[in-house]
Formats: sequence, structure tokens, C-alpha cells
Amino acid sequence: MMNHSAKFLVAPDKFRGSLSASQAAHAIKMGIFAVRKDAQVTEFSLTDGGDGFVDTIAKAKDGAKVIRLKTIDPTGQVLTAKCALLDEETALIGLTEASGINLVSEPERNPMKLTNIGTGQILAKLVERGYKTIIVGVGGSATNDGGIGLLAPLGFKFLDKDGNEILPNGEDIARLDTIVPPQTKISTKFIVATDIANPLLGESGASLQYAVQKGASPEDAQKLEANMKHLTEISKKCFKKSLHDEPGAGSAGGCGYGLMNFLDAKRVSGFDLFAKYTDLEKLVKASDVIITGEGRFDLTDMQGKGPYALAKLAAKHKKPVWIFCGESALSEKELQKMNLGNVKIGQILPLAPNAIEAHNRAPKFLSHLAKDFVSAM
Repeated sequence: MMNHSAKFLVAPDKFRGSLSASQAAHAIKMGIFAVRKDAQVTEFSLTDGGDGFVDTIAKAKDGAKVIRLKTIDPTGQVLTAKCALLDEETALIGLTEASGINLVSEPERNPMKLTNIGTGQILAKLVERGYKTIIVGVGGSATNDGGIGLLAPLGFKFLDKDGNEILPNGEDIARLDTIVPPQTKISTKFIVATDIANPLLGESGASLQYAVQKGASPEDAQKLEANMKHLTEISKKCFKKSLHDEPGAGSAGGCGYGLMNFLDAKRVSGFDLFAKYTDLEKLVKASDVIITGEGRFDLTDMQGKGPYALAKLAAKHKKPVWIFCGESALSEKELQKMNLGNVKIGQILPLAPNAIEAHNRAPKFLSHLAKDFVSAM
């Protein structure tokens, strides 16, 4: 047990379908205070480009302001979505605000049909308003369209062999024959913040690795893979290039690809951007224990997800890390492969009688984990 007032940095990601990152952070904080009333706790919602990206970065950046713009969700329903104006020249949007899977009920989840047009409309409004740099956080999308829904409102035309515009979704890409760039060149600089480094195609690409999680059948995932490949071939025909192998091209159903390939967007790690704006390294150095977490912690976290990236940063400064999650399927050997240093993993599922209870009473179980871990210090 530490004699001095222990300093905790609490920065979990979301527990998808159960808790937002800020709710998770609050539950962990309550657990710490139940054991150590004198603890110093700094809490953050960890974001790596997906949920909470706009709010977290805007909160951390002095002078930033959050605005709401009218647009549509992935099913075409009208909604108002948040974006952040970081300064006079820089705007930031997150795909989850208008194109997130969190906006779509389970029966409606279908990455063959759903669209990114809503986020594309926000991009178009920000370009029109003259922002010189737009940062796009991609992660948590409901779609698998190679980014064409983002590009159509900016003036790109996606045409079939008869010269008619295709629907801007993953399914209709099968009919794509020609891509026509906007008549007026877009001078805005785009930065794409991704939480994964996957390519567009292949077993670890947008369609085969993630489409089923978004509601596609295995057959649909194969069709989407073929359509993404078709998109790259049309890009080569019309633009003489295709950046489908670039790290991050497979993020958010290929939105990374659409932004990098057609708008020359520069890719950054969503976590690195978050770390920069929140001065995270300084906070890690000043803390005794780092606590992070998410719904499921496994080997895919090594592709660039926030909890893993934070654990690596903590390891660099030789700080102990506690990773709380709904479940972790990691073996000891796999954990060693992740090369994280001083890590302890706490799981909700062994505490809960079943998965439904784990889901419904996640704050209680998360607080319980924090209590147990702090008591054992």
C-alpha cells in the first residue's frame, strides 16, 4: 500500500453497447474512492478516432467550440451532428456523429445498404465555410463503402456504365464504372485519424474482418470485399493510383481509403492526436497507476487501439497499468507477445453471473474491479 496519496490516471475507452468512455471512467473513479478517499484521480474518455472523438478533443483544446450541423444518419433519417471548430482554420469531425453504428438499431444494421452521406454533407459544409484543415476521426462506422459516401457531397461523381450515379453504399459499388472528380479543385487539407492500421482488402481488411460485426452475413462480407476490390480497379483506371495497401485504408469500412486515395488525406493515429491535445504523456509521468479498458481486450488491440497504445506509453515510463474489460481472451503467451510491461487485467465476466448481467450492471462491476485492485495495492 502506498503511504502517499496515490495518483491514478483513469482513461478507459467505451464498453460498446454498455457504457460510454466517460461512464466507464466515472464507475472506476467511484471504485477507487470507495477504498482510497485521499486518492488523486484524473479521468479522461479515451478516444482513438471513434466514439467521443469530437467532445474529448474539443474539451482538451483551449478555445475550441462544438457546433451542431443538420444532416442525415446512415439510414437517411435527419439528425443534427456535432463537430468541433478547433481554431479559425481547423475543424474536426468524427464519423460516429452522423455515420456511427451507435445510431442504427440492430435490425437495421447492414453495411451493404447504409451510407456515409451524412458525414460527407458535414465535410462539404466545412469546406464551404473555408476551413483550411479538416481532421476526420474514423472509427465505429456502420458502413462499408470505401468512403464514397464522404466524397459524393464534395462533388465526386460515381457513375455506372450508362453515366448514371450509383447509390453511395457498399452494395452499389458493384455497378461502378467511372469516378469523376469535382469540377472545382478542393484546396482543403484533410487529416484522417484512425484507430486501426489495417489495409482495405484481404483477411484483415475492411470487409472480411469487420463487416460481419456491423450486421453483414458472411456472404455479404465476401460481396463487399469484391466490391472494394472493384473500387480500387476503377480508381486505377480513372486516377492511375490506388492506396488500398496503406495502413489505415481499411478503417471504418474503407473510409480511410476514400479520404487518403481521393483527397490526399494524411493519416495519423487517432490515439496520437488524442495524446497530443490532452498532453497525455505528461499525465502518465505524473501518475502512480494508469487504468484503462474497453469491452473486449484482445490481440486486435495491437493494430492501434487506444487502451493498448496507452498501456505502451505507460510501459515506456515504467508505470503499472490496469486494464479493465468485459472479457479478455488473451493467453499468457499472447499477453507476452503484446510486450506491455507491468500489466494486470481485470475482467467483468468472471464477476457477473452471466453476460446479460455483465452488460446491464457494468458500472457496478467496474467499480468492484477498481475496489479489488486498489485494495490489493
